[in-house]
Amino acid sequence: MARKFSDQEKQVIKNQLFIEGKLLFETYGPQKTNIGELTKKVGVAQGTFYQFYSSKEELYFEVIEQEEKMIQTKLRNKLEDLPVLTKKDFEDFLHTAEQSLSNSPIIKQLYDENIMAWLMRKVPTEKLTNNTQQDLEFFLPLIERWQFAGQMKSLSPKIIISMIRSLILLALQRNRIGEEVYQETISQFIKMIAEHLVIEEEYK
Repeated sequence: MARKFSDQEKQVIKNQLFIEGKLLFETYGPQKTNIGELTKKVGVAQGTFYQFYSSKEELYFEVIEQEEKMIQTKLRNKLEDLPVLTKKDFEDFLHTAEQSLSNSPIIKQLYDENIMAWLMRKVPTEKLTNNTQQDLEFFLPLIERWQFAGQMKSLSPKIIISMIRSLILLALQRNRIGEEVYQETISQFIKMIAEHLVIEEEYK
């Protein structure tokens, strides 16, 4: 019979599974991370893991989402106090987003096509849809604020968000693009997006 934990114990165990799981994922990658090794580090029975997560993939995806939220907080802090949005500001914003993902050990693993394909097969569709919705909720207030102030074109916010997501997806294809041209390619895409979307003329 599975041991019953108090609410406080459950929270402690879940936090430890998350912390130790992230370390193992970063060290060995998601496919080589073993649930038995993880629960041993936390000090609970292997079956206890399934009281908190339905699979290793669910934990891995949660780690990715938490990393994305940390990056989003960093991006929000970079922009929310700007009195006027300039093309340069928006370029810096997009570069920071791309570089933050590239510098994250856990997100960087998604550059491996095999890991990305494995994750897409294993994670339920509703979780992937929810992840897209979270991006929408993060970007929408910023875009609406800029459009209301006349600092960004009145294109559908969903399309603008899709453009930003497409840029991030492009970053995940850096191996296909080629390391020797990747950075310049991304820089040019970012510049074109900023030039197309941001309105500066009225503020000169």
